[in-house]
Amino acid sequence: MTKNLYIAATGKDIGKSTISFALISYLQKKGKSVGFMKPVGQRWLPSEWGEVEEDVILMKEYFNFEDNPADMNPIVIRRGYTESYLKKLVKPDLGNDILNAYRRISANKDYLIIEGTGHAGVGAVLDKSNAAVAKLLNANVVLVVKGGIGSAIDRLELNRIYFESYGVQVIGVIANKVIKEKKDKVQKSLSKYAKKHNLQFFGVIPYSPILSNPNLGQIIDELKPNIITETGERDVVVDRFFVGASTLEEFIDFIKEKEGNLLAVFPSARLDLGLAIPSLSKIIDMGKKRLFCILLTGSKPPPDVLVAALKSLNINVLWKEGDTFSVTSKLTSISIKTRPKDNFKLREIEKIVANNIRCHNILNSISLTGVTISKLKSFKTKLMRFFGK
Repeated sequence: MTKNLYIAATGKDIGKSTISFALISYLQKKGKSVGFMKPVGQRWLPSEWGEVEEDVILMKEYFNFEDNPADMNPIVIRRGYTESYLKKLVKPDLGNDILNAYRRISANKDYLIIEGTGHAGVGAVLDKSNAAVAKLLNANVVLVVKGGIGSAIDRLELNRIYFESYGVQVIGVIANKVIKEKKDKVQKSLSKYAKKHNLQFFGVIPYSPILSNPNLGQIIDELKPNIITETGERDVVVDRFFVGASTLEEFIDFIKEKEGNLLAVFPSARLDLGLAIPSLSKIIDMGKKRLFCILLTGSKPPPDVLVAALKSLNINVLWKEGDTFSVTSKLTSISIKTRPKDNFKLREIEKIVANNIRCHNILNSISLTGVTISKLKSFKTKLMRFFGK
């Protein structure tokens, strides 16, 4: 009988896909037959299988799942879908679509990892919130929360109560993106919360710049800039970006203070900044830092003299038409999602989860499909009605 595990969270971009990916990897290494499903998807991409949720594309391509992506992601929320749904007098049976897809996906599987969308209530406008879907599929739930204490517990409580109001069993909690210095305090506080509500606390995942920041490939895919020079390192993560909006002296001082792979954003008209870059190594000790990428902005491409000065360097140089504020806003709004080709990030996911989360405890806590709390409560209700109590 398939064991169903629903990976939910207290909000978006908290780490559901990270946990799902790591659990699937763990199960496959244990020789288990495992499937993946994201019943309701909001962030779809065009693919060889049509419009599919991006997390489904990641799992299918990386783990070579044979399942049909249309079953792995039966409900795709495109632009205008919600408005159209609300206007219909006779609503489509989304629950039946999800169940039929589930039956095909779960056939001959030991485990099915089901990933939710956003917090517990997301999807309620379609009568298919995460809680409703978890109940429909008789799945136990693990809640993932962003690291913290007060706000984390507040959000956990809201989501726990919502799931349990549907008769869904929340079996435990994972804290993700926890600042290293606060790890012990977060672990102690959330362990107490979990114990109070008969939940398991499965562990704390520390904040990882590798998983939290975009790599060059994601920046290029999202911004679609003109590529002036490229070093062939799209897998490399940008640790920090900054805007060259002040003087050359302040520009240099900022680079002096930072470490890691740096991305500088400034107008292509700022020749003073651009032409100073080839001499940075003579001014600054670049031992623990690298000016990895320059993102130029403006209404016109960078002048030839600037291009010539930068082309000889081991730096990625991009130009995006638009003012610096608009381009920077787009850069900061990039949603960090791991893609099948992000091998460096995928290795980091396996490593960081294996080192901090007790995956075997999670899997040992899952109820078999037919004996979840929701079914036991339903059976108890029927017995009481039968005996007139």
